[in-house]
Amino acid sequence: MRSANHIDIFFSLLRSGLYGEPVPETELPDSIDWRVIAALAKKHTVQGIIIESVEYLPEHLCPSAETYAKMQRFALGLIQANAVVDKTVARLVSFFEPYGIHGVLLKGQGVARYYRKPPMRHNGDIDFYVGKKNYKKAVAVCNEKLVKEKNDCGETDQHFAFFIGKIPIELHRLATRVYSPRRNKRMQRWIVDQLEHSPDRRALAIDGVEVTLPSYDFDAIFIFYHGWRHFITGGIGLRQLCDWAMVFWSHYDDIDIERLIENIHAFGITNGWKLFACIAVEHLGLPADKMPLYDPAFSKKSEKVLEEILSGGNFGYYSEDYMALPASRSSLAYSLRKFRSAANYFFTLFPLMPAESTFLFFNRLYIGTIAVAKRAISGK
Repeated sequence: MRSANHIDIFFSLLRSGLYGEPVPETELPDSIDWRVIAALAKKHTVQGIIIESVEYLPEHLCPSAETYAKMQRFALGLIQANAVVDKTVARLVSFFEPYGIHGVLLKGQGVARYYRKPPMRHNGDIDFYVGKKNYKKAVAVCNEKLVKEKNDCGETDQHFAFFIGKIPIELHRLATRVYSPRRNKRMQRWIVDQLEHSPDRRALAIDGVEVTLPSYDFDAIFIFYHGWRHFITGGIGLRQLCDWAMVFWSHYDDIDIERLIENIHAFGITNGWKLFACIAVEHLGLPADKMPLYDPAFSKKSEKVLEEILSGGNFGYYSEDYMALPASRSSLAYSLRKFRSAANYFFTLFPLMPAESTFLFFNRLYIGTIAVAKRAISGK
C-alpha cells in the first residue's frame, strides 16, 4: 500500500477499467476519495470506465454501498442512453437509404465498439458523413422529413446540425480540415478516398441495420486529429484520448502502420501525434509497441499538454477561458475573449507546430473579424 495523489489513483482506475485488469498492487493506495474520483470522471466523461474498475478492487477500497448504488444507477442510464443512440443511428441510415444516400458513421457508436464494453462508453452526438455530392440533397430531405424545430438547426461549412428527439445529429459535407491550406488539400483527398471509395470500409450491424464505418487506418488518424483539433482550439477530455488508444489496443494488427506513418508526416501532425502518444502509453496504459511513433523524448512536453487537458476537461468546458466567456455568443466581449484564447494557444503551440498554429491563429482572427463586422453592420 502507498499514499497516492488523486490524479495517480484516477489514472490507475482508468487503466483498470479500460483493459479489465486489477490495479497493480504497487499502485494500490491506502484509501480512495470516491467523491474526488467521481468529479474527475465526470469532468472527462469517463464515468462508465471508472465504474468498470470497481470490480477489480480489493473490498476495503471499494466505494460505500450508497455510492456504489449511485454508480450502478448511472451505469444503467448510460447503457440505456447508448441503446437510444444506437436506435437513432439505425433510423438515420434507414431513412437515407430510399434516397440513395449511403453515408459513413464517424466516431461515436462505431468507436464505442473498440472498447471492452461498448455500452459503458459515454455517448455523444451522431456524426454522419454524406460528402459534398449528397450533402444538399441530404440536408433538404432532413429539413422536409426529420427536422421538428428549425431554431434548433445550425450549419457551418463542414456540417448541418439538427436533432432527432434529444440526440444531436451532424450531417457532414467535410469530415474535418487541417488549417494549413497545402496540407489540407492532401488531407481532403485522403478523406474522400477513405470514406467514399476505400474497400477497407467496414459494415457493422447496429440495431439490426447495416451501418458503414471507416477503415481502421482512417480511424487511427481521424480520431487523433479530431481530439488534437479540439485541444488546440479549446480543449478536450480524456475520453477522446481513450477512444484513440482503444483503436490501437483492439485493432493494431489490422492497421497498415507504414502507410499510417507516411500520412502522419504528410498531414503535418507528427509533433501533436507524439505528444498524445506519450499520454496514451505513459498514462492510459497502452503498450508502447502498439503506439506508432511513440517517442519518450516527448514525455516532458506531453506532461504540459496533459496538465491542460486535466484542467480543461471535456471540450475545455472547465477551463478558465471557457468559464470567463460571456453568456451571449453574439457579443463583442465574447469575440474578444475567443480571440484572446486563440492567441494563448498560438504561443503555446508555435514551438511544437509552427505552420499549423500560425494558420490556426489567422483562421480564428479572420472568423472573429467577420463576426465583429457583421454585428457592427447589424447594430447589435
